[in-house]
Amino acid sequence: MQGAKQTDLIEETAVLARAVKGSADRESYLPAILSTDERGTLLAEPLKWGGSSDFVAFARATGLIDVPRGLGVLEAGGRVRVVRLP
Repeated sequence: MQGAKQTDLIEETAVLARAVKGSADRESYLPAILSTDERGTLLAEPLKWGGSSDFVAFARATGLIDVPRGLGVLEAGGRVRVVRLP
């Protein structure tokens, strides 16, 4: 409706820079800063997030970390699916 040429978001795999906590009852998308290290590895640094009404974190985010339903804690250094934000 706004003339966007590409409407799909890019999904990739990144290395989690810090541990994050998941939810038992639902899939979560946590705001993150995406960057690459000196070897070209994509890193996902989770932002401090106060919940779905935390617009400041979403405004700073360059991507979202997909945390599947039912996972407790995703440890730093693990691989996660991320969605790049435009």
